[in-house]
Amino acid sequence: MAAESPEISIVVPVRLARETIAHTLQALLDQCAGRDAEVTAVVSRADATREALRPFQSHPRLRVIEMDGARSVPQLRAEGIRASRGALVAITEDHCLFPHDWVERLMAAHRAHPDAAAIGGLVENGRTASLLDWAIYFSRYLVWMPPVPGGPVRQLPGNHASYRREVLEAHRDFFAHGFWEHEFHNRIAARGRALWLDAQLVVTHNKPYGFLAYVALRYRHARCFGAMGAGQPRLRRIVSAPLLPFLLLLRAWRLAAQKRRRRRELLLCSPILLLFYGVWCWGEIVGQLFGPGQTCSQTD
Repeated sequence: MAAESPEISIVVPVRLARETIAHTLQALLDQCAGRDAEVTAVVSRADATREALRPFQSHPRLRVIEMDGARSVPQLRAEGIRASRGALVAITEDHCLFPHDWVERLMAAHRAHPDAAAIGGLVENGRTASLLDWAIYFSRYLVWMPPVPGGPVRQLPGNHASYRREVLEAHRDFFAHGFWEHEFHNRIAARGRALWLDAQLVVTHNKPYGFLAYVALRYRHARCFGAMGAGQPRLRRIVSAPLLPFLLLLRAWRLAAQKRRRRRELLLCSPILLLFYGVWCWGEIVGQLFGPGQTCSQTD
């Protein structure tokens, strides 16, 4: 294992990732070699992916933590943060691909911006074989698709963000039951701490999903999100629900037009994307009206 207090800890929540986790972990561990860095992978004992972690468990720079019961990615993230030891804590996901110097450049970004509470980067699409792949990517990461100007921001992508240890410790109570990046970023920004986007840092999304599995995931995530009160006020959301998916699709077209990239792919997958937006809006309403049910332990 790395030094007692390494410069950076990389937290990898692992959930239903048998196809991708080996590649992701190997890439990170290769980059940690010779650096003051460690990787913490957190997985549920109920997840068959834990078997794919066993070949890595003897690696000196990797810690594998197994949690009881079904766990969501935010719950796995929170446990990884609590177990990590680095002065910096980077959070990625179990399917991401990285340029060869990603860890070094991330640490350099923090040295260059010592006042930033958190630093993140952009997310490119690594799954391009079908319109479904593109719709999934656009539904989650279009805002973070390059190009995006670097500088101060109010949000960072959940699979490509890093934090100073003292910031996480100061808000430890906030993620006692799960690390939801959107709400955490809102909280630290509201307290006057800077979030910084480094446009030269790019990771690649590479998560395979089936259509029905992804629709169910979007619903669960949205229902949990809505139950937390993180969306619009209940009455406004219900009244605007029929129009909101179309407004979100218009916003997506506007973003793609501004970026001048992937406009053809966005146009072709728009019917699927509209469905995803509709499922999200419905999930939020159900969450606001009836609570989360079991969804907060069953989402990415």
